[in-house]
Amino acid sequence: MRVSPPRVFPEAARAPRPPADMAGAADAHRQTAFVLGEEVGHALAGLRLESAVAGEAAGARHRTVAVAALLATGSRGWLARLQALHALEWGNYAAAVALVASAAELEAACAALIADGGGAWRGWLEGDGLRDLPEERAAGIALGAPPEVADLPARLAETRAAAGALAGAAPGATILLAGGESGAGRLAVTFGDRDFHLGLAELTGGWLLALGAAKAELLLAEGGPLPLPDADALRGWAREAERLLSEPRRCRMERATDGDGDERYVIENWRRAPTGAGRRLALRR
Repeated sequence: MRVSPPRVFPEAARAPRPPADMAGAADAHRQTAFVLGEEVGHALAGLRLESAVAGEAAGARHRTVAVAALLATGSRGWLARLQALHALEWGNYAAAVALVASAAELEAACAALIADGGGAWRGWLEGDGLRDLPEERAAGIALGAPPEVADLPARLAETRAAAGALAGAAPGATILLAGGESGAGRLAVTFGDRDFHLGLAELTGGWLLALGAAKAELLLAEGGPLPLPDADALRGWAREAERLLSEPRRCRMERATDGDGDERYVIENWRRAPTGAGRRLALRR
């Protein structure tokens, strides 16, 4: 199978300013820059470091099925994370959660491709993954199965599970994203809400940093398939991401066990505004 030179589009920038008549999104964009500007900038710096790796891997000596598989799958995860960041900046947290969950699935597939040296894609190609269908006057593409690995890195596995829990249509996840002021005795839902919410911004932004740190861990592993133009910069970025994630007042979602031994998620420091008192939310199955 001939592998063509990959085309790399490395640009990653902040979301543009929303139109002034989008009151909620315009204010969210302003407040995100003011309150979480360092975090947004760091997420973008990580994406740029990853795109530099892709650019380095475009050389002829790296033109293999394994590298092509990793670049294509990684591109989908990279773009999902960039768009999740833009959704966060515009106060569209529901879309940000869905994009983070999709990115986590794709980064898990990248981990699997690294683990098996691209074997899942080679098997797919050998099984007529791409072929001509002259009788249908079409190019045939078999969907195949997503690459999977038994043991994901802990950070990636945790982020994938947490984002996935909120990305679906479960009532509790929906209330969290479109009715977060609800409580016992009161149902308070919203529609199209794009007002700034610090808890949701920190939660989704933290997942983006966690996915970036997990990707850096995969890229820096000994014997990795992709060339690293600046491994020290990638290590430094991951250390700073961990520092931002460890800030004690940031909103975070962690797995816990209740008194009956049942697993649940606990969200700490849930608040809409920086000056608000943080609430604790328990998400039961």
